[in-house]
Amino acid sequence: MTVKELYEKVENGDIISDIELQRAIVYDDEKQSLVIDSLDHDIPLPAFYLWDNKETGKLEVLDGKQRIEAIKKFKHNNLKYQGKIWKAFADDATNFQQRFDSKELTMIICGGTEEKKREIFKRINTLGVPLSKYEVLNGLYHGEYLEGLSAYFMNDANVRKVLPNDSIDRGNNKYRLLEYLYYVRHNGVFPKSGELDDYVQKNKDCSFNYEVKKIKPYISFIRDVFGDSSKISSTLKFKLSFKYLKDRAIWLQHKDDICKDCNAFIKSEGYKLSTTKDADIEAMILGIVGNMRVDPKRLFTADDKQQLLSKKKQDENGQYECDECHQHFYADELTVDHIKPWSLGGRTVLSNAKLLCRACNSRLGNRK
Repeated sequence: MTVKELYEKVENGDIISDIELQRAIVYDDEKQSLVIDSLDHDIPLPAFYLWDNKETGKLEVLDGKQRIEAIKKFKHNNLKYQGKIWKAFADDATNFQQRFDSKELTMIICGGTEEKKREIFKRINTLGVPLSKYEVLNGLYHGEYLEGLSAYFMNDANVRKVLPNDSIDRGNNKYRLLEYLYYVRHNGVFPKSGELDDYVQKNKDCSFNYEVKKIKPYISFIRDVFGDSSKISSTLKFKLSFKYLKDRAIWLQHKDDICKDCNAFIKSEGYKLSTTKDADIEAMILGIVGNMRVDPKRLFTADDKQQLLSKKKQDENGQYECDECHQHFYADELTVDHIKPWSLGGRTVLSNAKLLCRACNSRLGNRK
């Protein structure tokens, strides 16, 4: 069936794309544009599965709704391709509209009982396993670089141990390792969408040996300092190794306390409630290596707040004064924070507590 035939049958109701089995539209504009691009460049789309409903005489879409919606949106002038909507291609010298409409699509038409219909839909949507990010990279840019990465990963026990354990290895940890390499190569910045693909494509036929030399000091730092029992996430460990590699010797001296205190903190209620988890762990470690231990209790409780409020006078509107800007707020508009910052060794006790409005709390940060 051509694109034009499919579109017209959907528009006049001979093909029903929005049946009860189908999910909502999940393709964003970028993915929808890829559908159009695939048709434009003769890249085959997966087959469309249609159900022949004998009662209504209609064809119902079991698989292909997202692709159909992309075509409809484009031809309705609601999706841009190459910066242009459908009607803007009307006078195109390459006869784009005619070529696009004539592209052929593969249709598989099924029939039978309602039970069979649902079973086909189930199998279409459960038997297929999407490629992992690494599998896509490897398929696109397989070469000396990724072969070297695989060899390094297989032959170096340390690199495998510093990354999370995956029950099924589909290259997830190799992908993480590539992200970490990019992070090192780009001065502490993780890749945005598409940037890792570009990096691997650029180095596709290069040796991975230099990358091994680049990454090994950080792998060694993580392995030696955090060992096997640390609960800190692998990504945070890598960020810390990159930031504090020069301090490796002193971190090693305190590795037992780092593991014990950080693991205890990660199990605490304060960690669960904190909105700055990674910064809190970093502050705790810096306190340990600087012989300035932070308080294991990270956050003030609701009871702590009530005690502070009980010692403050209310104005005629029932409001309390912010200790920083001295404006007045209702109790639920105030937060409790440290006078001496927790990250600098300030204890989470009432004698080191103050009431702040949310604006002051946000503005002051660690300068409080």
